[in-house]
Amino acid sequence: MKIDRGLEVTRNIKIIEWLKTEILSSVSALYDLMFKGARSTDETVQDVLANIIMVTYLLSKRLGLKYSDIDNKIKEKIRVAIREDHKVEKWYGDLTTLKEHIKARE
Repeated sequence: MKIDRGLEVTRNIKIIEWLKTEILSSVSALYDLMFKGARSTDETVQDVLANIIMVTYLLSKRLGLKYSDIDNKIKEKIRVAIREDHKVEKWYGDLTTLKEHIKARE
């Protein structure tokens, strides 16, 4: 079955727009939950954060990137932030913890 190239481009644009909207909607939901005092242990907060991460990966794929490209860029940003003594690292050590978490998954 031959798929019209124009139809494929249109579908790709449509899904990119939907993914962008989904990210904004999820970020808005996160702000709303935080404003209302939701705790990080709340299932809803975890669901929203997971959705933001998942949709970001899907958007990157639609934009022509590989999931591994995003993973590598995250690792690079962590390395740079640790080296530059970013406040979140300096105060809490979160970047080192994240680096270790990512390494353990590999």
